[in-house]
Amino acid sequence: MKIYIVGAVSSGKSTLAKKLSNGLKISYKSLDEVVHIPDKSNCSGNKKRETKERDEIFYSIMQQKDWIIEDTGRPCFEEGLKQADTIVLLEISSIIRNYRIIKRWVKQRLGIEKCIYNPRYEMLKSMLKWSKDYDTGKDDLKARISRFQEKVVVLTNSKDIKAFMHKYF
Repeated sequence: MKIYIVGAVSSGKSTLAKKLSNGLKISYKSLDEVVHIPDKSNCSGNKKRETKERDEIFYSIMQQKDWIIEDTGRPCFEEGLKQADTIVLLEISSIIRNYRIIKRWVKQRLGIEKCIYNPRYEMLKSMLKWSKDYDTGKDDLKARISRFQEKVVVLTNSKDIKAFMHKYF
């Protein structure tokens, strides 16, 4: 089984991936970890991997029999959309996402929640911008997944998410 979970920042991708992973006994990977590696010497707290290294890691995941991956749907991971049996689009309201972004940022600043980046104010602004870009279609995610409509499942709230998980376990 191959599941690709996509959606805007703070839509609940990682949470859903972890729950599915635990219930289905399939490993999951946040593709943020494929793109970035921790780097304390960098003011952002991480750095991008070289394209070749990123692609090698990603394609090694694609070779596995079963996987769950989650990401904002970056174009460099198009192969994941092609190979996925199911693409889950988390279509959570911007009010909820923006609340989660701010709440997470505060927790990260206070050291309560771990992250692979330095939770600076610039990062908060970027995340809020990415959330808006999703809403306006500027990130192009919905257009890119439209080619795979027959395997896209859209979940808009916690009730939808629970019903989706109930289908599997």
